[in-house]
Amino acid sequence: MFKLVFFICLLLFISPSFTVEKFNIAPNATYEKVVRDKLVYHITKVDMDPLLEIETIISQNRLSEIPKYKNYDLIINGNFFDPKTFEPVGLVIKNGELIHLPIKRGIFGLTFDNKPIIDIFNINLKIKVDENIIPINAINSPRGIDGINIFTRYFGKETQIRENASAGVDIEVALEDKIPSLGKTSGVITNIYYGVKRTPIKENTCIISLGGTSLKYLPLFSVGKKLEIISECTPQIPLKEAIGGGPILLKNKEIVLGKTEELPFDDNIVNSRHPRTIIGTKENSIYFIVIEGRKESSIGVTLKESCEILKEMGISDAINMDGGGSSQKLIWGKLMNQEIERPIPVALGIRNVYPYTQPKYLAFTENDDIYIKKGDKIKVELLLQDENYHPYPIDTSMLTWTFSNPILNFDISNMTLEGIDLGESLLTLNLNGLTTTKKIFVWDFVNLEINTGRDQFFLGDTFIPKVYVVDNFNRKIELPIENLKFDPKFFIKNREKFTAINVGKTNLEYTFNNLWVSVPIEIFDKKNIIFEDFEIDKNWIIKGKNYDISSTTYTLTSDSYSGNSAISVTYSSQTNNSFIYLELNILVPQNITKFSISLKGSGEGWIRALFYDNDNQPWVIDITNTSSFDFPKWTVVERDLKDLKPLTSKVLVSPVFPIKLESIYVVGLNQMGVKGKLIIDTIRFY
Repeated sequence: MFKLVFFICLLLFISPSFTVEKFNIAPNATYEKVVRDKLVYHITKVDMDPLLEIETIISQNRLSEIPKYKNYDLIINGNFFDPKTFEPVGLVIKNGELIHLPIKRGIFGLTFDNKPIIDIFNINLKIKVDENIIPINAINSPRGIDGINIFTRYFGKETQIRENASAGVDIEVALEDKIPSLGKTSGVITNIYYGVKRTPIKENTCIISLGGTSLKYLPLFSVGKKLEIISECTPQIPLKEAIGGGPILLKNKEIVLGKTEELPFDDNIVNSRHPRTIIGTKENSIYFIVIEGRKESSIGVTLKESCEILKEMGISDAINMDGGGSSQKLIWGKLMNQEIERPIPVALGIRNVYPYTQPKYLAFTENDDIYIKKGDKIKVELLLQDENYHPYPIDTSMLTWTFSNPILNFDISNMTLEGIDLGESLLTLNLNGLTTTKKIFVWDFVNLEINTGRDQFFLGDTFIPKVYVVDNFNRKIELPIENLKFDPKFFIKNREKFTAINVGKTNLEYTFNNLWVSVPIEIFDKKNIIFEDFEIDKNWIIKGKNYDISSTTYTLTSDSYSGNSAISVTYSSQTNNSFIYLELNILVPQNITKFSISLKGSGEGWIRALFYDNDNQPWVIDITNTSSFDFPKWTVVERDLKDLKPLTSKVLVSPVFPIKLESIYVVGLNQMGVKGKLIIDTIRFY
């Protein structure tokens, strides 16, 4: 448990809670990696641009294998799918061709005029032979017992039937055009195969597969006959590209999760934290978002938490796509969000078709300063791009570099930095006249801190100590307190809470990475602790209003209640409405309910105690409540702190703790002024 907690803390320590990586992948497409609150997510923002081609990808391979021959700059996964048959769930449209029928769940699509859309679509597919209309059950799905399915060359080179289905009849049709999502196409029957379970699918053809009771339509088909395949789409929007997902998360900037009447999802998909792939739109921009999960550095999100992140980003419409191990984002063929890549059947690709020019930009992919622990090595990455942000390979043998401070080693062959001494340095890299720089900080743990809030406690006080390890740049991470050493004679520990159980002096100690710290603690009995006994002249300050400065003074006197001395204040005021303060500034411990003060002397005015709470609001409590006082011998006056009253506000009910005893003061409301002598000693809180 210690290792896990510390690892998470260390990630937070060395990773700033804001964007740490950002670069362009095209003139109107930016990528950024965000690290925040135990989450890592990858955002690619694409502003609609005719020179940025977005298209559906059909594949049975790993996505990283696609850019090798398709040259996609960005790929993001799409539909849920059956892991056994590799068949996608929901709508798939590629370049205007209907590949797979939708179910009642959301889709992300692009119209032919390049407008993004997130909605629920329904498509009815049918065949017209002569004047006969034949409903189609599915396209590019294995045929069932009594089904009529259409197959094209996507997701396989031959037709398929389900395990419980029998051999049937496959009708080969030469198509004049691809099957649209809205509209129709024509074809001519070129062959009929009887009693088959699988039939090869030729280029520019489709297979109409009949089985079971659907064989009743067989007499309508014959070689050479023309037919039409008709797609009826609701809403009636022709789609150029489309992938299916769900549920829809946002519509018009409002959370609609659970309100869209989509087919239900498993509770684990909705309410557990997982990696997520989300597509969102905002004005003329599309956001392709992948959130990492199931990691110590990124725990994943529920769909409700996804909605909150999208709202923060100002996204208008958004839809969830397949997640978990299928959640993948690749840029220039590199998987950005995880190490293990899963083959998936449907994805979305973006291609930068701006012209290539000469390299113009050289930069580190890491936008922020780099921190390296002394003795560690890290690999840095460079990005070389032209003015249209096409990436170029880097010949490291052509790089030259310098450090402003030689506290690092740099292995240029594999771009690895090693911290060898503490401090700060500037790395400058040059490639054929292109230059980039990066601040690098070499750090190590140099100190330990134990924070208990204070070093004096009463019996029964409780506190939760915090332990921090500090580096040479004064950055801190909190350490688990399991290794905090203490004497069980003075404290009992319940999880993270400590309770003082015995009077005396003790220490709290902690050891980490050859560092050691010890903090002295003193525990008192509440009834015996004295917070001020006036044994030392602390250059006490007397201030006030309308008092005689020349005749208002203090001395330490041996006439004391306890100890060797007390403070004797002689005072006089010049007029009425006078105030004479003796400043004390005593911080009152927690869980205190009462205080007492020992007084002797006589004089005019009434005596009060002035406190300030944690919101800097003044509170008072009366020590005497008449216009004069007379204490011929030492008198201990005790007051309950629940009797504190606000000095200036009428709306405050109780002070915000902790509180501070600011001063003891005498109030004079005499027309001729007030005067007297007051001896103060032994102020206690308990």
